[in-house]
Amino acid sequence: MSNPCIKCGKQRIDGKSWKEKSGNSTIFYTKTICPDSACQKLLDQETADRIAKNELILKNKAEAKLAREKLLASN
Repeated sequence: MSNPCIKCGKQRIDGKSWKEKSGNSTIFYTKTICPDSACQKLLDQETADRIAKNELILKNKAEAKLAREKLLASN
């Protein structure tokens, strides 16, 4: 099965595997990583930046909703 890195194109490798129980099911997870540690560091940073940006967008959206509700309640 082919699973190339999205940055450098090298074949990704299994980095960490774990299992979790969800109800009656057991779910097995495998995190794949780039074999190039510098490339993986860049990917991890981009992922963290994307998550932070999404959290900021959700926070701003919630604040805007509260402001609209407050404005409507005062009218």
